[in-house]
Amino acid sequence: MVALNRQDGDRSHAEEQLRALLDAVPTALLLVDPEGTIRYANDRAASVFGYPRADMDGRAIAQLLPDLGVVVRPRGAPTWAEQTQPLPGHDPQGRRRGGDHFPAEVMVNRVDLDGRMHRVVAVNDLTDKRNAEQEIAFERESMAHMSRVTLVGEISGSLAHELNQPLAAILSNAQAALRILRRDPGEIADIREILEDIVENDQRAGEVIRRLRGLLRRECRSFGPLVVDEMVHDSIRIIRNDLINRGVEYRLDLRAPISRVHGDTVQLQQVLLNLILNACDAMADSPQRVLTLCTHAPSTDVIRVEVRDTGPGIAPDRLDAIFAPFQTSKPNGLGMGLAICRTLLRAHGASIEAANLPGGGAVFCIDLPILE
Repeated sequence: MVALNRQDGDRSHAEEQLRALLDAVPTALLLVDPEGTIRYANDRAASVFGYPRADMDGRAIAQLLPDLGVVVRPRGAPTWAEQTQPLPGHDPQGRRRGGDHFPAEVMVNRVDLDGRMHRVVAVNDLTDKRNAEQEIAFERESMAHMSRVTLVGEISGSLAHELNQPLAAILSNAQAALRILRRDPGEIADIREILEDIVENDQRAGEVIRRLRGLLRRECRSFGPLVVDEMVHDSIRIIRNDLINRGVEYRLDLRAPISRVHGDTVQLQQVLLNLILNACDAMADSPQRVLTLCTHAPSTDVIRVEVRDTGPGIAPDRLDAIFAPFQTSKPNGLGMGLAICRTLLRAHGASIEAANLPGGGAVFCIDLPILE
């Protein structure tokens, strides 16, 4: 009898230790029977879902985790406990006592207790993690916007020239129309041609303003399908006059397939314009200043954009750190441009690398995944 009492005491002590151990786990743990009823919940589970510990036992798992609750399925379909994979791009939702939902990470394992298959459900509340990710995304967008504003300042001369040309043409055409009307109001054909020229130049000016607004706007990323070669052409249109003023010859070798990539046009243009300006700065003291933009498909699932220059190249000891923040060779540079470029490209599932060319100069390669 004494031995039996000692065994019972030892078993009770072991159970207390096990409960203390489970309650110390920082993850919510639930033991659920085959019918989907909770048979045990640790302290963390009670805290996460907002129930008193005693009220957790006997509740249906569907009350707390609707995505994993018992639902009506065709015969032979898996039960709730076998639905352990979250939906793509979707956090399973937990439901607290007051009805509020929260994003959750849910893991399910089987355990055989007394010949019946139970499930141990581990739940992590992702609210703080998702809020932190949103704050980081906001800061990234703010940094990218600040970089674009700085970029617009650097190419303001080119943008002003692009605007001045159509505006001057509009003024000249309007003055010519007035002169014709004073001389002979019946010359309708000439007036029509002049008005068509005014409309065309107005559209040119509007396009420049549209591109400028796109660079300056502060919005979250807007992903959509885009054609890489068109994006390169648009970038050259924005900065063409600046290249002329710097004495830089540009060459286009665009051989990317018609396939589209998935991305934000403004942010990808920002990356490309930043690389073009860096190339121009690198060639400032070079006798020959040639900028080459290439596009091609090195594989079936990637489109590569290359920005090549004929400058002095990149110092070998800087190649590994060139994309790190606050790394710059410019006297007045902050060293954030390439770091922001890499951050923006990573958000697109893309990558960027730099290398020196055998014949001199440097090349920056962007690999963009093709939209399936």
